[in-house]
Amino acid sequence: MLSFCFFKQSAQLIVRKRYFTSAQSYSNRTCLSKIFLPTTKNISNTKNKQKHEQEENIICESHRLMFRAGLIRRSSSGIYSLLPLALRSLNKIEKIIDLEMTNINAQKISLSILLSSNAWKRTGRWNSAGSELFRLKDRKESEFCLAPTHEEEITQLVGHEVISYRQLPLRLYQIGRKYRDEMRPRYGLLRGREFIMKDLYTFDTSEEAALKTYEEVLIAYRNIFDKIGIPFVIADADSGNIGGTKSHEFHFLSQVGEDLVLMCPHCGYSANEERAHGLIPSTKQAENEINQKPTFNFGISENNRLIISILGFGHVLNIFKLKAANSENSFETIQIGKDIKDILNNNSYNGIDIYVDNTFQTNLTDLESFLSNPLFDENISKVIQSNKHLIRIHHGDFHNASPGDGCPICSTSSIPNSTNNFYPLTGHHAIEVGHTFLLGTKYSEPLKATFAPETPQNMGELKPIQMGCYGIGISRMLAAIIESSHDDYGIIWPSSVAPYKVCIIPNSDEPIIQQATRNLFDLLTSMDHELNGEVLIDDRTNLSLGYRIKDSELVGYPWMMVLGKRFLDSGRVEIHERRTRKKFDLKFDEIEKIFNVNT
Repeated sequence: MLSFCFFKQSAQLIVRKRYFTSAQSYSNRTCLSKIFLPTTKNISNTKNKQKHEQEENIICESHRLMFRAGLIRRSSSGIYSLLPLALRSLNKIEKIIDLEMTNINAQKISLSILLSSNAWKRTGRWNSAGSELFRLKDRKESEFCLAPTHEEEITQLVGHEVISYRQLPLRLYQIGRKYRDEMRPRYGLLRGREFIMKDLYTFDTSEEAALKTYEEVLIAYRNIFDKIGIPFVIADADSGNIGGTKSHEFHFLSQVGEDLVLMCPHCGYSANEERAHGLIPSTKQAENEINQKPTFNFGISENNRLIISILGFGHVLNIFKLKAANSENSFETIQIGKDIKDILNNNSYNGIDIYVDNTFQTNLTDLESFLSNPLFDENISKVIQSNKHLIRIHHGDFHNASPGDGCPICSTSSIPNSTNNFYPLTGHHAIEVGHTFLLGTKYSEPLKATFAPETPQNMGELKPIQMGCYGIGISRMLAAIIESSHDDYGIIWPSSVAPYKVCIIPNSDEPIIQQATRNLFDLLTSMDHELNGEVLIDDRTNLSLGYRIKDSELVGYPWMMVLGKRFLDSGRVEIHERRTRKKFDLKFDEIEKIFNVNT
Protein backbone atom coordinates (compact mmCIF):
# COMPACT_ATOMS: atom_id res chain seq x y z
CA MET A 1 0.00 0.00 0.00
CA LEU A 2 2.88 2.30 0.90
CA SER A 3 4.65 1.65 -2.38
CA PHE A 4 1.49 2.39 -4.35
CA CYS A 5 1.08 5.75 -2.59
CA PHE A 6 4.61 6.76 -3.47
CA PHE A 7 4.08 5.80 -7.09
CA LYS A 8 0.76 7.65 -7.23
CA GLN A 9 2.41 10.80 -5.88
CA SER A 10 5.16 10.50 -8.48
CA ALA A 11 2.66 9.91 -11.27
CA GLN A 12 0.67 13.02 -10.31
CA LEU A 13 3.83 15.11 -10.57
CA ILE A 14 4.47 13.72 -14.06
CA VAL A 15 0.91 14.52 -15.15
CA ARG A 16 1.43 18.15 -14.15
CA LYS A 17 4.61 18.21 -16.28
CA ARG A 18 2.81 16.57 -19.22
CA TYR A 19 5.21 13.60 -19.36
CA PHE A 20 2.51 11.03 -18.65
CA THR A 21 1.60 8.42 -21.25
CA SER A 22 -1.17 5.86 -21.06
CA ALA A 23 0.53 3.30 -23.33
CA GLN A 24 0.66 -0.19 -21.85
CA SER A 25 4.00 -1.18 -23.46
CA TYR A 26 7.28 0.52 -24.38
CA SER A 27 5.72 1.21 -27.79
CA ASN A 28 8.17 2.93 -30.15
CA ARG A 29 10.66 3.79 -27.42
CA THR A 30 14.18 2.46 -27.99
CA CYS A 31 14.57 -0.94 -26.32
CA LEU A 32 17.73 -3.01 -26.00
CA SER A 33 15.89 -6.26 -26.78
CA LYS A 34 15.46 -4.98 -30.35
CA ILE A 35 19.13 -4.03 -30.83
CA PHE A 36 21.84 -6.37 -32.08
CA LEU A 37 24.26 -6.12 -29.16
CA PRO A 38 26.03 -9.48 -28.59
CA THR A 39 27.83 -8.65 -25.33
CA THR A 40 29.73 -11.39 -23.53
CA LYS A 41 31.52 -11.74 -20.22
CA ASN A 42 34.43 -13.56 -21.80
CA ILE A 43 35.56 -14.10 -25.36
CA SER A 44 35.45 -17.85 -24.69
CA ASN A 45 31.72 -17.60 -23.92
CA THR A 46 30.74 -16.77 -27.51
CA LYS A 47 28.93 -19.31 -29.66
CA ASN A 48 31.27 -22.16 -30.71
CA LYS A 49 33.96 -20.13 -28.91
CA GLN A 50 34.58 -18.37 -32.25
CA LYS A 51 37.80 -20.22 -32.87
CA HIS A 52 39.25 -17.57 -35.17
CA GLU A 53 38.98 -15.03 -32.35
CA GLN A 54 40.63 -17.42 -29.89
CA GLU A 55 43.59 -17.90 -32.18
CA GLU A 56 44.23 -14.17 -32.34
CA ASN A 57 46.27 -12.84 -29.47
CA ILE A 58 44.08 -10.09 -28.05
CA ILE A 59 46.48 -8.19 -25.84
CA CYS A 60 45.11 -4.64 -25.62
CA GLU A 61 42.08 -3.51 -23.62
CA SER A 62 40.32 -1.59 -26.40
CA HIS A 63 40.28 -4.70 -28.59
CA ARG A 64 39.10 -6.90 -25.75
CA LEU A 65 36.41 -4.46 -24.62
CA MET A 66 35.10 -3.74 -28.12
CA PHE A 67 34.66 -7.47 -28.62
CA ARG A 68 33.09 -8.11 -25.22
CA ALA A 69 30.79 -5.07 -25.47
CA GLY A 70 29.40 -6.27 -28.81
CA LEU A 71 30.85 -3.39 -30.84
CA ILE A 72 32.93 -5.35 -33.36
CA ARG A 73 33.42 -8.84 -34.76
CA ARG A 74 36.35 -9.97 -36.85
CA SER A 75 35.83 -10.74 -40.52
CA SER A 76 39.43 -11.76 -41.23
CA SER A 77 42.89 -10.79 -40.03
CA GLY A 78 42.94 -7.02 -39.54
CA ILE A 79 39.42 -6.55 -40.94
CA TYR A 80 36.38 -6.00 -38.69
CA SER A 81 32.63 -5.58 -38.96
CA LEU A 82 31.24 -2.65 -36.97
CA LEU A 83 28.04 -3.54 -35.12
CA PRO A 84 25.17 -1.08 -34.40
CA LEU A 85 26.47 0.62 -31.25
CA ALA A 86 29.97 1.04 -32.67
CA LEU A 87 28.45 2.61 -35.78
CA ARG A 88 26.42 5.05 -33.67
CA SER A 89 29.59 6.27 -31.96
CA LEU A 90 31.42 6.41 -35.26
CA ASN A 91 28.63 8.55 -36.76
CA LYS A 92 28.86 10.95 -33.82
CA ILE A 93 32.59 11.39 -34.41
CA GLU A 94 31.86 12.10 -38.07
CA LYS A 95 29.21 14.71 -37.17
CA ILE A 96 31.70 16.57 -34.98
CA ILE A 97 34.19 16.52 -37.85
CA ASP A 98 31.58 17.60 -40.42
CA LEU A 99 30.66 20.63 -38.32
CA GLU A 100 34.25 21.82 -37.93
CA MET A 101 35.02 21.21 -41.60
CA THR A 102 31.98 23.29 -42.55
CA ASN A 103 33.23 26.07 -40.27
CA ILE A 104 36.41 26.38 -42.34
CA ASN A 105 34.51 26.20 -45.65
CA ALA A 106 35.57 22.67 -46.52
CA GLN A 107 33.31 20.76 -48.92
CA LYS A 108 32.60 17.06 -48.60
CA ILE A 109 33.25 14.71 -51.51
CA SER A 110 33.66 10.96 -52.04
CA LEU A 111 36.68 9.53 -53.85
CA SER A 112 37.01 6.06 -55.29
CA ILE A 113 38.61 3.32 -53.22
CA LEU A 114 39.92 1.55 -56.34
CA LEU A 115 42.70 3.67 -57.85
CA SER A 116 44.63 3.41 -61.09
CA SER A 117 48.39 3.03 -60.82
CA ASN A 118 49.07 5.81 -63.36
CA ALA A 119 49.18 8.77 -60.97
CA TRP A 120 51.00 6.75 -58.32
CA LYS A 121 53.75 5.95 -60.80
CA ARG A 122 54.08 9.61 -61.77
CA THR A 123 54.72 10.60 -58.14
CA GLY A 124 57.03 7.62 -57.55
CA ARG A 125 54.93 6.14 -54.78
CA TRP A 126 53.88 3.04 -56.72
CA ASN A 127 57.32 1.63 -55.97
CA SER A 128 58.17 3.41 -52.71
CA ALA A 129 54.90 2.32 -51.06
CA GLY A 130 56.28 -1.22 -50.98
CA SER A 131 54.43 -4.35 -49.90
CA GLU A 132 51.84 -2.51 -47.78
CA LEU A 133 50.00 -1.47 -50.95
CA PHE A 134 47.14 -3.77 -51.96
CA ARG A 135 47.71 -4.22 -55.70
CA LEU A 136 45.44 -5.89 -58.26
CA LYS A 137 44.80 -6.09 -62.00
CA ASP A 138 41.58 -6.04 -63.98
CA ARG A 139 40.74 -8.36 -66.88
CA LYS A 140 42.72 -6.08 -69.21
CA GLU A 141 45.82 -6.40 -67.01
CA SER A 142 45.58 -2.72 -65.99
CA GLU A 143 47.11 -2.11 -62.56
CA PHE A 144 45.12 -0.76 -59.62
CA CYS A 145 45.47 -0.44 -55.86
CA LEU A 146 43.07 -0.25 -52.94
CA ALA A 147 43.55 3.29 -51.68
CA PRO A 148 45.67 3.69 -48.53
CA THR A 149 45.50 7.46 -49.09
CA HIS A 150 44.27 9.83 -51.82
CA GLU A 151 46.89 12.50 -52.50
CA GLU A 152 47.37 11.44 -56.13
CA GLU A 153 43.67 11.03 -56.81
CA ILE A 154 42.58 14.40 -55.40
CA THR A 155 45.50 16.26 -57.00
CA GLN A 156 44.68 14.79 -60.37
CA LEU A 157 41.00 15.68 -59.96
CA VAL A 158 41.66 19.30 -58.98
CA GLY A 159 44.42 19.65 -61.59
CA HIS A 160 41.95 18.79 -64.35
CA GLU A 161 39.37 21.31 -63.17
CA VAL A 162 41.25 24.32 -61.76
CA ILE A 163 42.54 26.79 -64.36
CA SER A 164 42.78 30.18 -62.67
CA TYR A 165 43.68 31.69 -59.31
CA ARG A 166 40.02 32.76 -59.12
CA GLN A 167 39.08 29.13 -58.36
CA LEU A 168 41.34 29.02 -55.33
CA PRO A 169 41.52 28.51 -52.39
CA LEU A 170 39.78 25.15 -52.39
CA ARG A 171 39.21 22.80 -49.44
CA LEU A 172 37.86 19.33 -50.09
CA TYR A 173 37.44 16.47 -47.64
CA GLN A 174 36.05 12.97 -47.53
CA ILE A 175 35.34 10.23 -45.01
CA GLY A 176 35.84 6.72 -46.31
CA ARG A 177 37.53 3.37 -46.07
CA LYS A 178 41.25 2.88 -46.68
CA TYR A 179 43.41 -0.22 -47.02
CA ARG A 180 46.95 -1.11 -45.99
CA ASP A 181 48.41 -4.60 -46.14
CA GLU A 182 49.90 -4.63 -42.66
CA MET A 183 52.43 -7.39 -42.08
CA ARG A 184 51.19 -7.93 -38.53
CA PRO A 185 47.68 -6.54 -37.99
CA ARG A 186 47.10 -6.20 -34.25
CA TYR A 187 45.27 -4.35 -31.51
CA GLY A 188 41.91 -4.61 -33.30
CA LEU A 189 40.97 -1.30 -34.92
CA LEU A 190 44.21 0.35 -33.80
CA ARG A 191 46.25 -1.35 -36.51
CA GLY A 192 44.08 -3.05 -39.08
CA ARG A 193 44.22 -3.63 -42.81
CA GLU A 194 40.94 -1.82 -43.41
CA PHE A 195 40.22 1.48 -41.66
CA ILE A 196 38.03 4.58 -41.91
CA MET A 197 39.74 7.95 -42.44
CA LYS A 198 38.83 11.58 -42.76
CA ASP A 199 41.04 13.31 -45.36
CA LEU A 200 41.05 17.04 -45.97
CA TYR A 201 43.00 18.36 -48.95
CA THR A 202 43.61 22.08 -49.36
CA PHE A 203 44.71 24.02 -52.45
CA ASP A 204 46.16 27.54 -52.33
CA THR A 205 47.90 30.00 -54.65
CA SER A 206 50.99 30.68 -52.52
CA GLU A 207 53.10 29.33 -49.68
CA GLU A 208 51.87 32.15 -47.44
CA ALA A 209 48.22 31.32 -48.15
CA ALA A 210 48.87 27.60 -47.64
CA LEU A 211 50.52 28.29 -44.29
CA LYS A 212 47.54 30.40 -43.21
CA THR A 213 45.23 27.54 -44.21
CA TYR A 214 47.41 25.15 -42.22
CA GLU A 215 46.97 27.23 -39.08
CA GLU A 216 43.19 27.42 -39.62
CA VAL A 217 42.97 23.65 -39.92
CA LEU A 218 45.05 23.18 -36.77
CA ILE A 219 42.47 25.26 -34.89
CA ALA A 220 39.64 23.18 -36.38
CA TYR A 221 41.43 19.99 -35.32
CA ARG A 222 41.86 21.28 -31.78
CA ASN A 223 38.12 22.00 -31.71
CA ILE A 224 37.34 18.47 -32.94
CA PHE A 225 39.44 16.81 -30.26
CA ASP A 226 38.19 19.18 -27.57
CA LYS A 227 34.60 18.26 -28.42
CA ILE A 228 35.35 14.54 -28.35
CA GLY A 229 36.55 14.99 -24.79
CA ILE A 230 39.65 12.79 -24.50
CA PRO A 231 42.90 14.55 -23.43
CA PHE A 232 45.23 14.85 -26.41
CA VAL A 233 48.73 16.00 -27.29
CA ILE A 234 49.85 17.89 -30.40
CA ALA A 235 53.39 16.93 -31.38
CA ASP A 236 55.82 18.13 -34.02
CA ALA A 237 56.27 15.29 -36.48
CA ASP A 238 58.17 14.16 -39.55
CA SER A 239 56.29 14.10 -42.84
CA GLY A 240 57.44 10.56 -43.67
CA ASN A 241 56.24 8.99 -46.91
CA ILE A 242 53.51 11.62 -47.40
CA GLY A 243 56.13 14.36 -47.77
CA GLY A 244 55.94 18.09 -47.19
CA THR A 245 57.63 20.78 -45.13
CA LYS A 246 55.50 21.04 -41.97
CA SER A 247 53.75 18.35 -39.99
CA HIS A 248 51.97 17.78 -36.67
CA GLU A 249 50.51 14.69 -35.02
CA PHE A 250 47.53 14.47 -32.67
CA HIS A 251 47.86 11.76 -30.02
CA PHE A 252 45.92 10.11 -27.24
CA LEU A 253 48.35 8.97 -24.54
CA SER A 254 48.26 5.20 -24.02
CA GLN A 255 50.68 2.43 -23.04
CA VAL A 256 49.80 0.42 -26.15
CA GLY A 257 50.63 3.35 -28.42
CA GLU A 258 53.37 2.64 -30.94
CA ASP A 259 54.57 6.26 -31.00
CA LEU A 260 56.79 7.78 -28.36
CA VAL A 261 56.06 11.44 -27.68
CA LEU A 262 58.66 13.48 -25.80
CA MET A 263 57.24 16.31 -23.72
CA CYS A 264 58.62 19.06 -21.52
CA PRO A 265 56.55 19.48 -18.34
CA HIS A 266 57.98 22.98 -17.95
CA CYS A 267 57.10 24.69 -21.26
CA GLY A 268 54.79 22.20 -22.99
CA TYR A 269 57.14 21.39 -25.88
CA SER A 270 56.12 18.08 -27.47
CA ALA A 271 57.39 16.14 -30.47
CA ASN A 272 57.44 12.63 -31.83
CA GLU A 273 60.76 10.99 -30.97
CA GLU A 274 61.63 10.97 -34.68
CA ARG A 275 61.25 14.73 -34.81
CA ALA A 276 62.30 15.78 -31.32
CA HIS A 277 65.56 17.55 -30.57
CA GLY A 278 66.97 17.12 -27.09
CA LEU A 279 70.06 18.44 -25.35
CA ILE A 280 72.43 15.68 -24.27
CA PRO A 281 72.84 15.52 -20.46
CA SER A 282 76.38 15.50 -19.11
CA THR A 283 75.88 11.94 -17.84
CA LYS A 284 75.33 10.72 -21.39
CA GLN A 285 78.24 12.80 -22.69
CA ALA A 286 80.50 11.01 -20.25
CA GLU A 287 79.62 7.60 -21.67
CA ASN A 288 82.03 8.10 -24.56
CA GLU A 289 84.84 8.88 -22.17
CA ILE A 290 84.91 5.31 -20.82
CA ASN A 291 85.68 3.80 -24.23
CA GLN A 292 82.21 2.46 -25.05
CA LYS A 293 82.03 1.40 -28.67
CA PRO A 294 80.00 3.85 -30.80
CA THR A 295 77.01 2.83 -32.88
CA PHE A 296 77.63 2.62 -36.63
CA ASN A 297 75.12 2.57 -39.50
CA PHE A 298 75.85 2.26 -43.21
CA GLY A 299 73.99 2.85 -46.44
CA ILE A 300 74.16 4.00 -50.05
CA SER A 301 72.36 7.17 -51.13
CA GLU A 302 70.63 7.55 -54.50
CA ASN A 303 73.61 9.43 -55.89
CA ASN A 304 75.87 6.49 -54.95
CA ARG A 305 77.69 7.91 -51.99
CA LEU A 306 78.57 5.61 -49.09
CA ILE A 307 76.88 6.81 -45.90
CA ILE A 308 78.55 6.15 -42.54
CA SER A 309 76.83 7.43 -39.40
CA ILE A 310 78.54 7.38 -36.01
CA LEU A 311 76.55 7.78 -32.81
CA GLY A 312 77.38 7.47 -29.15
CA PHE A 313 76.89 4.12 -27.47
CA GLY A 314 73.24 3.12 -27.13
CA HIS A 315 71.81 5.84 -29.39
CA VAL A 316 69.56 5.15 -32.40
CA LEU A 317 70.01 6.70 -35.84
CA ASN A 318 67.16 8.98 -36.94
CA ILE A 319 66.84 8.51 -40.70
CA PHE A 320 64.64 11.60 -41.04
CA LYS A 321 67.26 13.87 -39.49
CA LEU A 322 69.86 12.22 -41.70
CA LYS A 323 67.77 13.01 -44.78
CA ALA A 324 67.51 16.64 -43.77
CA ALA A 325 71.22 17.01 -42.98
CA ASN A 326 72.58 17.43 -46.48
CA SER A 327 70.43 18.59 -49.37
CA GLU A 328 73.08 17.42 -51.85
CA ASN A 329 72.28 13.82 -51.02
CA SER A 330 68.99 12.15 -51.90
CA PHE A 331 67.92 9.68 -49.21
CA GLU A 332 64.45 8.85 -50.48
CA THR A 333 65.27 5.15 -50.85
CA ILE A 334 68.33 4.81 -48.62
CA GLN A 335 68.71 1.38 -47.06
CA ILE A 336 70.44 1.48 -43.69
CA GLY A 337 72.33 -1.54 -42.37
CA LYS A 338 74.62 -2.45 -39.47
CA ASP A 339 77.24 -4.42 -41.47
CA ILE A 340 79.49 -2.48 -43.83
CA LYS A 341 80.47 -5.69 -45.66
CA ASP A 342 76.89 -6.27 -46.82
CA ILE A 343 76.65 -2.70 -48.08
CA LEU A 344 79.94 -2.86 -49.99
CA ASN A 345 79.32 -6.32 -51.48
CA ASN A 346 76.01 -5.22 -53.03
CA ASN A 347 76.76 -1.64 -54.03
CA SER A 348 79.33 0.62 -55.65
CA TYR A 349 80.02 4.17 -54.48
CA ASN A 350 81.76 7.29 -55.70
CA GLY A 351 82.31 9.09 -52.40
CA ILE A 352 81.86 8.84 -48.64
CA ASP A 353 79.79 10.99 -46.30
CA ILE A 354 80.50 10.50 -42.60
CA TYR A 355 77.79 11.81 -40.28
CA VAL A 356 79.13 12.26 -36.74
CA ASP A 357 76.33 12.66 -34.23
CA ASN A 358 76.72 15.02 -31.29
CA THR A 359 76.36 12.04 -28.94
CA PHE A 360 79.81 10.85 -30.06
CA GLN A 361 82.42 13.22 -28.62
CA THR A 362 85.40 12.93 -30.95
CA ASN A 363 86.85 16.45 -30.63
CA LEU A 364 88.15 16.08 -34.18
CA THR A 365 90.85 18.42 -35.41
CA ASP A 366 91.55 16.64 -38.70
CA LEU A 367 90.87 13.41 -40.58
CA GLU A 368 93.98 11.69 -39.27
CA SER A 369 92.90 12.00 -35.64
CA PHE A 370 89.47 10.75 -36.68
CA LEU A 371 90.91 7.62 -38.29
CA SER A 372 93.17 6.84 -35.32
CA ASN A 373 90.21 6.35 -32.98
CA PRO A 374 90.77 2.94 -31.31
CA LEU A 375 87.03 2.29 -31.14
CA PHE A 376 86.70 2.04 -34.93
CA ASP A 377 86.17 -1.35 -36.49
CA GLU A 378 89.08 -2.50 -38.69
CA ASN A 379 86.87 -2.86 -41.77
CA ILE A 380 85.56 0.69 -41.35
CA SER A 381 89.07 2.09 -40.94
CA LYS A 382 90.25 0.35 -44.11
CA VAL A 383 87.42 1.80 -46.18
CA ILE A 384 88.04 5.30 -44.84
CA GLN A 385 91.86 5.06 -45.21
CA SER A 386 91.61 3.99 -48.84
CA ASN A 387 89.17 6.77 -49.77
CA LYS A 388 90.50 9.81 -47.91
CA HIS A 389 90.13 12.06 -50.94
CA LEU A 390 86.44 11.15 -51.31
CA ILE A 391 85.39 11.83 -47.72
CA ARG A 392 83.17 14.58 -46.34
CA ILE A 393 82.52 14.80 -42.60
CA HIS A 394 79.29 16.25 -41.19
CA HIS A 395 78.52 17.04 -37.55
CA GLY A 396 75.07 17.45 -36.06
CA ASP A 397 72.02 15.90 -34.43
CA PHE A 398 71.28 12.59 -36.21
CA HIS A 399 69.90 10.52 -33.34
CA ASN A 400 66.49 9.83 -31.85
CA ALA A 401 65.96 12.00 -28.81
CA SER A 402 65.04 10.05 -25.69
CA PRO A 403 63.50 10.68 -22.27
CA GLY A 404 65.95 12.49 -20.06
CA ASP A 405 67.38 14.66 -22.82
CA GLY A 406 67.07 18.37 -22.17
CA CYS A 407 64.18 20.41 -23.59
CA PRO A 408 65.52 22.35 -26.60
CA ILE A 409 63.38 25.38 -25.72
CA CYS A 410 63.79 26.00 -22.01
CA SER A 411 67.06 24.20 -21.20
CA THR A 412 70.24 26.27 -21.41
CA SER A 413 72.77 24.32 -23.43
CA SER A 414 75.64 26.52 -22.29
CA ILE A 415 75.17 25.37 -18.69
CA PRO A 416 74.29 21.66 -19.11
CA ASN A 417 75.33 20.70 -15.60
CA SER A 418 73.09 23.23 -13.88
CA THR A 419 69.88 21.71 -12.58
CA ASN A 420 68.33 25.17 -12.70
CA ASN A 421 68.82 25.38 -16.46
CA PHE A 422 68.26 21.80 -17.56
CA TYR A 423 64.69 20.57 -18.02
CA PRO A 424 64.52 16.87 -18.98
CA LEU A 425 62.00 15.61 -21.50
CA THR A 426 59.56 12.90 -20.42
CA GLY A 427 58.50 10.06 -22.72
CA HIS A 428 54.91 8.96 -23.22
CA HIS A 429 53.62 6.18 -25.43
CA ALA A 430 50.79 7.48 -27.56
CA ILE A 431 48.29 6.51 -30.25
CA GLU A 432 48.33 8.74 -33.30
CA VAL A 433 44.76 9.69 -34.25
CA GLY A 434 45.38 12.69 -36.49
CA HIS A 435 48.12 14.06 -38.74
CA THR A 436 48.53 17.32 -40.64
CA PHE A 437 50.94 17.95 -43.53
CA LEU A 438 51.90 21.08 -45.41
CA LEU A 439 52.67 19.41 -48.73
CA GLY A 440 53.81 22.34 -50.85
CA THR A 441 54.11 21.21 -54.49
CA LYS A 442 55.20 17.59 -53.87
CA TYR A 443 52.15 16.27 -55.73
CA SER A 444 50.99 19.24 -57.81
CA GLU A 445 54.25 19.47 -59.78
CA PRO A 446 54.50 15.88 -61.04
CA LEU A 447 50.73 15.69 -61.64
CA LYS A 448 50.59 19.09 -63.41
CA ALA A 449 48.06 20.63 -61.04
CA THR A 450 48.66 24.26 -62.01
CA PHE A 451 46.82 27.57 -62.24
CA ALA A 452 47.18 30.90 -64.01
CA PRO A 453 48.34 33.50 -61.41
CA GLU A 454 46.72 36.89 -60.95
CA THR A 455 49.86 38.73 -62.06
CA PRO A 456 51.88 36.44 -64.37
CA GLN A 457 55.50 37.41 -65.00
CA ASN A 458 55.46 35.81 -68.44
CA MET A 459 52.78 35.20 -71.03
CA GLY A 460 50.97 31.95 -70.32
CA GLU A 461 52.75 31.41 -67.01
CA LEU A 462 51.33 28.62 -64.84
CA LYS A 463 52.19 27.93 -61.22
CA PRO A 464 51.87 24.68 -59.27
CA ILE A 465 49.14 24.69 -56.62
CA GLN A 466 50.29 24.78 -52.98
CA MET A 467 48.72 21.87 -51.12
CA GLY A 468 48.02 20.61 -47.63
CA CYS A 469 46.81 17.22 -46.40
CA TYR A 470 45.03 16.63 -43.07
CA GLY A 471 43.91 13.23 -41.81
CA ILE A 472 42.00 11.81 -38.86
CA GLY A 473 41.79 8.06 -38.27
CA ILE A 474 38.12 7.71 -37.37
CA SER A 475 37.90 3.95 -36.77
CA ARG A 476 41.26 4.08 -34.98
CA MET A 477 39.97 6.95 -32.84
CA LEU A 478 37.02 4.80 -31.78
CA ALA A 479 39.44 2.23 -30.36
CA ALA A 480 41.84 4.88 -29.03
CA ILE A 481 39.03 6.52 -27.04
CA ILE A 482 38.32 3.18 -25.34
CA GLU A 483 42.02 2.49 -24.83
CA SER A 484 42.36 5.86 -23.11
CA SER A 485 39.08 5.72 -21.17
CA HIS A 486 38.17 2.45 -19.47
CA ASP A 487 38.34 0.73 -16.10
CA ASP A 488 38.01 -2.79 -14.71
CA TYR A 489 34.25 -2.71 -15.34
CA GLY A 490 34.33 -1.73 -19.01
CA ILE A 491 34.27 1.27 -21.34
CA ILE A 492 33.91 4.86 -20.10
CA TRP A 493 32.58 6.81 -23.08
CA PRO A 494 32.84 10.58 -23.18
CA SER A 495 29.26 11.82 -23.49
CA SER A 496 29.91 13.37 -26.91
CA VAL A 497 30.42 10.03 -28.68
CA ALA A 498 28.71 7.47 -26.43
CA PRO A 499 26.39 5.19 -28.46
CA TYR A 500 23.56 6.12 -26.05
CA LYS A 501 23.84 8.57 -23.17
CA VAL A 502 21.32 6.98 -20.80
CA CYS A 503 20.33 3.38 -20.17
CA ILE A 504 17.16 2.82 -18.09
CA ILE A 505 16.99 -0.59 -16.38
CA PRO A 506 13.56 -1.61 -15.05
CA ASN A 507 13.78 -4.30 -12.40
CA SER A 508 10.75 -6.22 -13.61
CA ASP A 509 7.71 -6.29 -15.89
CA GLU A 510 5.38 -5.17 -13.15
CA PRO A 511 2.86 -2.66 -14.55
CA ILE A 512 3.93 -0.01 -12.03
CA ILE A 513 7.62 -0.38 -13.05
CA GLN A 514 6.74 -0.42 -16.75
CA GLN A 515 4.69 2.74 -16.40
CA ALA A 516 7.48 4.48 -14.46
CA THR A 517 10.01 3.41 -17.11
CA ARG A 518 7.91 4.92 -19.90
CA ASN A 519 7.46 8.11 -17.92
CA LEU A 520 11.17 8.38 -17.16
CA PHE A 521 12.06 7.80 -20.82
CA ASP A 522 9.63 10.54 -21.91
CA LEU A 523 10.84 12.89 -19.19
CA LEU A 524 14.48 12.59 -20.28
CA THR A 525 13.83 12.94 -24.00
CA SER A 526 11.50 15.90 -23.51
CA MET A 527 13.49 18.02 -21.08
CA ASP A 528 16.70 18.31 -23.14
CA HIS A 529 17.11 18.09 -26.92
CA GLU A 530 20.58 16.61 -26.38
CA LEU A 531 18.95 13.50 -24.92
CA ASN A 532 16.47 13.10 -27.77
CA GLY A 533 17.34 9.76 -29.37
CA GLU A 534 19.98 9.13 -26.70
CA VAL A 535 17.95 7.12 -24.17
CA LEU A 536 17.74 3.33 -24.18
CA ILE A 537 15.57 0.95 -22.14
CA ASP A 538 17.15 -2.37 -21.16
CA ASP A 539 13.90 -4.33 -21.23
CA ARG A 540 15.56 -7.77 -21.09
CA THR A 541 13.81 -8.68 -17.84
CA ASN A 542 14.52 -12.35 -18.52
CA LEU A 543 18.06 -11.47 -17.37
CA SER A 544 18.83 -10.63 -13.75
CA LEU A 545 19.11 -7.01 -12.65
CA GLY A 546 22.74 -7.59 -11.62
CA TYR A 547 23.63 -8.99 -15.03
CA ARG A 548 22.10 -6.02 -16.82
CA ILE A 549 23.84 -3.51 -14.55
CA LYS A 550 27.20 -5.15 -15.30
CA ASP A 551 26.30 -5.20 -18.99
CA SER A 552 25.57 -1.46 -18.85
CA GLU A 553 28.92 -0.79 -17.18
CA LEU A 554 30.68 -2.90 -19.81
CA VAL A 555 29.12 -1.00 -22.72
CA GLY A 556 29.82 2.26 -20.90
CA TYR A 557 26.66 4.39 -21.14
CA PRO A 558 27.47 7.67 -19.34
CA TRP A 559 24.30 7.35 -17.22
CA MET A 560 22.45 4.29 -15.93
CA MET A 561 19.06 4.63 -14.19
CA VAL A 562 17.61 1.72 -12.23
CA LEU A 563 13.90 1.41 -11.43
CA GLY A 564 13.48 -1.30 -8.86
CA LYS A 565 12.74 -1.93 -5.21
CA ARG A 566 14.03 1.50 -4.14
CA PHE A 567 11.59 3.19 -6.51
CA LEU A 568 8.68 1.11 -5.22
CA ASP A 569 9.64 1.92 -1.63
CA SER A 570 10.41 5.62 -1.94
CA GLY A 571 9.59 6.86 -5.44
CA ARG A 572 13.30 7.52 -6.07
CA VAL A 573 15.34 6.53 -9.13
CA GLU A 574 18.79 5.03 -8.57
CA ILE A 575 21.15 6.89 -10.92
CA HIS A 576 24.73 5.80 -11.69
CA GLU A 577 27.27 8.12 -13.32
CA ARG A 578 29.65 5.86 -15.27
CA ARG A 579 32.70 8.15 -15.32
CA THR A 580 32.86 8.76 -11.55
CA ARG A 581 30.86 5.69 -10.42
CA LYS A 582 28.86 8.00 -8.18
CA LYS A 583 25.29 7.03 -7.27
CA PHE A 584 22.32 9.32 -6.73
CA ASP A 585 18.82 8.61 -5.45
CA LEU A 586 16.53 11.22 -6.99
CA LYS A 587 12.87 11.83 -7.44
CA PHE A 588 11.54 12.56 -10.91
CA ASP A 589 11.44 16.31 -10.41
CA GLU A 590 15.10 16.31 -9.28
CA ILE A 591 16.48 14.48 -12.32
CA GLU A 592 16.37 17.52 -14.58
CA LYS A 593 18.77 19.39 -12.25
CA ILE A 594 21.53 16.82 -12.59
CA PHE A 595 21.35 16.91 -16.39
CA ASN A 596 21.36 20.69 -16.48
CA VAL A 597 24.74 20.47 -14.77
CA ASN A 598 26.24 17.46 -16.54
CA THR A 599 24.92 17.29 -20.12
